[in-house]
Amino acid sequence: MSDTETTQNDNRAAKLVDSLELVTARLLEMIVKNSQIASMQTPEMRRMFDSWVKLMSDEILRVTGEDETIDVKKISALIGLTPSTVTGLLLALERQGAIEITHIRTAKGNGKNQDLCDCLLS
Repeated sequence: MSDTETTQNDNRAAKLVDSLELVTARLLEMIVKNSQIASMQTPEMRRMFDSWVKLMSDEILRVTGEDETIDVKKISALIGLTPSTVTGLLLALERQGAIEITHIRTAKGNGKNQDLCDCLLS
């Protein structure tokens, strides 16, 4: 192996180590944040969360009609939630018997994982 190839391999290995260090730091940060959030799980916080879910679910029901096609992106923009959150609330409303989902139409996605914070993608 030539000196140039050895240097290139060393550079690749160093970049990989740097990348792994960043990923590890972000994972540790998320573990700490999750622990902090879990420690806040008090009955009062649970009631507040349940109230928020009810308010948002009621708002979705208010802006949609019965036997209506629902535009998830439009509802998301209207009430200030992500399409992923609106979809989750719609599924919860169906499980509760408030609505029945009879059709789902999909479109090509943007390739972005909605569950990942932008801070994890940079």
